[in-house]
Amino acid sequence: MLDGMADDFFKKIVDDANAALLYIAPSLEGSLKTREFIVKYANYKANKFFTNSSESIKGLPLIQFNNGGEIILLANKVLQNQESEVFNISRIEDTDTINYNVKIESFYDGVLITITELQLEYILDKESKLPLGNIQSRTRELEISNLFGVRVLDSNDSIICYLKPVLNKKNEIKDFLIDYINNRMGEIANEETELIAGQTILEYYPKNLENGVLGILAECYNTGENKEYIREFIFNDVSIWLSTRAVKMNDGLVLFSKDVTQEKKYEAQLFIQNRLLSEAEHVANIGSFRWNLGKEEIKYSDNVYRLFGFEPNEFDNKYDRLLTFLHPNDLEKVKASFKEARINKAKLDLVFRVYTKSSELQYMNTIGECYQKEGNWYMVGVIRDVTKQIESESVLQIKNSELKRTNADLEAFNRVASHDLQEPLRKIQMFVSRLDEEEQGHLSIRSQQYLDKIKSSSDRMRNLINNLLSYSKVDEVTEQPRRVDLNDVLNNVLEDLGERINDLNATVDSVSLPVVNGIQFQLEQLFANLIGNSLKYVQEGVQPQIKILSSVVNGNTSSVDALLPNINYVKLQFIDNGIGFEEKYQEKIFEIFQRLHGKTEFSGTGLGLSICKKIVQSHNGAILAKGELNKGAEFTIYLPTLL
Repeated sequence: MLDGMADDFFKKIVDDANAALLYIAPSLEGSLKTREFIVKYANYKANKFFTNSSESIKGLPLIQFNNGGEIILLANKVLQNQESEVFNISRIEDTDTINYNVKIESFYDGVLITITELQLEYILDKESKLPLGNIQSRTRELEISNLFGVRVLDSNDSIICYLKPVLNKKNEIKDFLIDYINNRMGEIANEETELIAGQTILEYYPKNLENGVLGILAECYNTGENKEYIREFIFNDVSIWLSTRAVKMNDGLVLFSKDVTQEKKYEAQLFIQNRLLSEAEHVANIGSFRWNLGKEEIKYSDNVYRLFGFEPNEFDNKYDRLLTFLHPNDLEKVKASFKEARINKAKLDLVFRVYTKSSELQYMNTIGECYQKEGNWYMVGVIRDVTKQIESESVLQIKNSELKRTNADLEAFNRVASHDLQEPLRKIQMFVSRLDEEEQGHLSIRSQQYLDKIKSSSDRMRNLINNLLSYSKVDEVTEQPRRVDLNDVLNNVLEDLGERINDLNATVDSVSLPVVNGIQFQLEQLFANLIGNSLKYVQEGVQPQIKILSSVVNGNTSSVDALLPNINYVKLQFIDNGIGFEEKYQEKIFEIFQRLHGKTEFSGTGLGLSICKKIVQSHNGAILAKGELNKGAEFTIYLPTLL
């Protein structure tokens, strides 16, 4: 109850005050420059002042009332500078001229306005106190009115000046005198405005002749037509861009100039970005477009024209013009796709053929997305030349078809090798074995030799078939790679080859081997073939010695071309002291069915190292060989390290 009484008491005191009290705040929070101020509080006198009634103006924008615009201009300045403003205004009320003193001061987030009616006997300002009604007081009223106008002009963001023409003896305009200019010019040029007024525009800025400003202003004055222009000016080594509107008024010109330096900077940045985008489109062989879906015009980038063999803007940007480039068989497809995209505002991704200006057939890919802006729907997207890609894909499809046929032939070969070839071979070996058992001791020496050759040839034939099957099935493994300890691989191989190692009194020395990602049985076959070769191709009278070394190398530092950069590899070296080979055979020995020795010297089918190479390649590695005749051989394997 006490709070209510206090509120009523305060309201009565404020409403009975002689002054109109008004509190206004910007409609946009934190704004220092706005045309919208909302009345947050107004006492009885304030309501009466603005509405001539007791109707409350609380919550209404001040701009809609008399003198509201003038007050708002200075309210903005008060908010920005945090300095109070005091001025007088005159109003005609019931045929009488009433003078008011207005004070505007910052208060919290808004401004407090106090409007006080001046006594009839005096008009007060900072400098005078003159009786009302005589010539001096009338003159002072005019001075106060002019002072208010100047303050309004100085609070404007634009440069406002009034120019009078300076004529030569032929009555031609040779210059313009700066009769008035507001303080905004001084702020921009960083000099006193009083020093600018009174000069001509060529005295103040001589380049107004060469930059065409003088000519534009003279034409405006002579024709009476408004003129607009944008020019760059240099004030104290600082570049300032001004957008100016010139209007003829009485015997002079009024110029309204706005500082657009920042906009020019943005425009320059945008130009650079567009230039970079254009260059990027040219390099990437693509172009871009923007289409207002409510119209038939499409805005293309310069490179779209180039993709079609034209210079920029050489053909018009109508939708129907685009359709004229299409291959007849693609016309309906393209029209239907664009129609669906326009209706459903759907994404467009389409490949079609066009004929360029030189009648070349090219494949184009268009990708577009729809978006809405200010009530209109647009599609933006890119057009790119995919002719080479389509041609490459066609070649790849042909190669894939050939590969499928080759794989089919290989599968047929596997079936033949695994069944059709081995079945008669098994029968030959079976009957040769029976013949050898039944005719033991009854055959002549020559017949027995023939029989032994048949047995040897059939054994070689079986080994050859088995190796061919192994070679063809390296890439057909369905087992997924996993962690494989190469020490386990080596131990398993040495156990299988143990009898032959003992027979030759050979030594196999190995460092500790790493773990890799691979197929264990294939890696065991790899180790078995390499160690088996070292045990096969030994020098007579020399104890076989085999060394296995391991290290890690990076693809960047290795001289091996087959290794990928930035990838670490396990390097395995198999070194022996056998018969070796000549350097010219370093590549040839990995080819299928290649043998460096006769079949009577060393057993084998010529497939062992071919299988090794295929296993290493299937593990994304590489294998190399080097040797020296009668001194030994070294096989080096690179396998990717375990990630």
